[in-house]
Amino acid sequence: MGVSFTPNIGLAKPTETELALEWARNTKLAEDNNIIVAAKSDLVLTAYTPALIGPTTNPSVGAGQILGEYIEFQGFIFGSFNIAFLDPGVSAGTGTGGYGISLPVLADTTFHTVGNALNNTTATNSCIGEGYFTDDSAVGTSGTTGLDIVRVGGVDYARMLTETYAGKTVLWIGPTFAMATDDRRPDGHNSKF
Repeated sequence: MGVSFTPNIGLAKPTETELALEWARNTKLAEDNNIIVAAKSDLVLTAYTPALIGPTTNPSVGAGQILGEYIEFQGFIFGSFNIAFLDPGVSAGTGTGGYGISLPVLADTTFHTVGNALNNTTATNSCIGEGYFTDDSAVGTSGTTGLDIVRVGGVDYARMLTETYAGKTVLWIGPTFAMATDDRRPDGHNSKF
């Protein structure tokens, strides 16, 4: 059978000569491609523990946790993180700006506009994902967030930008939210980048 291979994941496709021979009736090509797709889809998630920093002093999740995971697929990074604040020991940190959640790799600045500080107000930073924030003591300030990107001290961080909720007064999820126990991402819903 005359085939060539696609450049991205190496699927077999018939040559023009094979097309004329009614190749679609041959199940071997489909079987081979299904094996290739299954092998390329079996990606391993890599766990990492993101750092959580604040604009001036860092927050503390207390007895809570910070979890992250990501995969690299053909030069693209896909991942998620989940942060849960839980007493005792919760601290909001200080400063004007948003929290930074460290990313597992540096962004390619050929394709992304990256800010340079957690209080950076540049509206043109690249959006790299989405999230959701639950404020347990003030449901009105819970809601969806966008994730943009800043580079501080040679590390790239995602910032959670507030989108829409009643009484919005700040641009980022950060120290002004007065973090408290049970402020978190809802169970089963990670922020994704």
